[in-house]
Amino acid sequence: MKTKLLLLFLLLFTSAAFATPTTPTSDFTDNNDGTVTHKTTGLTWMRCAMGQTWTGSACTGTVKTYTYAKARRLTTSFAGFSDWRLPNIAELQTIVERENFNPAINTTAFPNTGNGWFWSSSRRADNSNHAWVVDFDYGYGYFSYRVRNHGVRLVRGGQWTFGSLPQTTPTSDFTDHQDGTVTHKRTGLMWQRCAAGKTWTGSACTGIAKTYTYAKAQQLTSTFAGFSDWRVPNENELLSIVEYGAYNPAINTAVFPKISYGRFWSSSSYANNSGLAWVVDFFYGFDYNHNKDYDKGVLLVRGGQWIFGSLPDLTTTITASTNSVKSNQNITYTATMTNNGTGAATNATLVFDFPLRGTTYVTVPSGCVSKGKSYRCTVPSLAAGASLTQAITVNYAQRGALNVVGLAITDSDDSEESNNKAQVMTTITP
Repeated sequence: MKTKLLLLFLLLFTSAAFATPTTPTSDFTDNNDGTVTHKTTGLTWMRCAMGQTWTGSACTGTVKTYTYAKARRLTTSFAGFSDWRLPNIAELQTIVERENFNPAINTTAFPNTGNGWFWSSSRRADNSNHAWVVDFDYGYGYFSYRVRNHGVRLVRGGQWTFGSLPQTTPTSDFTDHQDGTVTHKRTGLMWQRCAAGKTWTGSACTGIAKTYTYAKAQQLTSTFAGFSDWRVPNENELLSIVEYGAYNPAINTAVFPKISYGRFWSSSSYANNSGLAWVVDFFYGFDYNHNKDYDKGVLLVRGGQWIFGSLPDLTTTITASTNSVKSNQNITYTATMTNNGTGAATNATLVFDFPLRGTTYVTVPSGCVSKGKSYRCTVPSLAAGASLTQAITVNYAQRGALNVVGLAITDSDDSEESNNKAQVMTTITP
């Protein structure tokens, strides 16, 4: 299968200018130990493939290949950690550099990476003899027989997926707006539930999906659900709704009913040939490039351009108007929640957590809701780089020292949760 696909690609190759990188070096933190941490996912990767050696500045040696079973059993202690593992397919897709080819990876972060297929830990939904792989020659995701030998790049950190495999896009990850659109909580993107050409009836998609050449797809406009900024998604956005735990179609059909199992256009041109563009095949879920003159389906999206792995990173600060106050006198606490990440935070909530007893709330911002001993101030979405500041004035009947906590939470995945909490100490005197 790989040979057939490569022959098709090679027949179409011509030179093309590179566009903006999808995995820029600035998105990685060099830990100076042969590992990098991907800021947009929080995952830490070995810079060298298995079989290679990190010299302190480069990867030397030859990439070793393994069967799927042997790849799954690999263990190692490297850079002071022993919890290295095989990435799942959603994780492995996040380091594909779609503006490079041969290899399709950031070669500054991953030097001398070697070309070819690399294993993920994810098995194919309809055939347990296959598992998902990424071809780092050209960047596409496919599957391979588990008895074949492919390269391995290990990762550590929490399983970063769109949900937990085998279901990668659970219905609970989407907000249904009851108008034929849904918002994906993990990306903040709003999608039309029906493919272009079909009609939303209020509960289902009817009609026949239309197909378009790449150029005509990019020219599509729509005022559906009261919005006029609908567009064709980029490849990473389109991959974010692939349901790797399903096939025929490989999409959550409760969210996207009656989506055909054919190929759908992205807006992303292929790096090595301006006559090709990236598509996703929703029969199995694999992605590759295709001739722009062919007709494909379209699912429209709106919202900021989301690059695979673009996640929020909420931080919190909290201050008090004074460090010491007499009992029954007012004190004001001001907390700020800031999104330092690269993606929007859905239902971002700034929490004030006060002592349970003896607290009187003097002034509370409009829209902040009491919940037990805390007040919660929520915004539907906090964009990357945006902040929310709120202030609450209270007084205390008791005396002594106490901590007031400020906390930021979101329905979206947070790339770094350790900085979500802050606290300030107050002393109450007689």
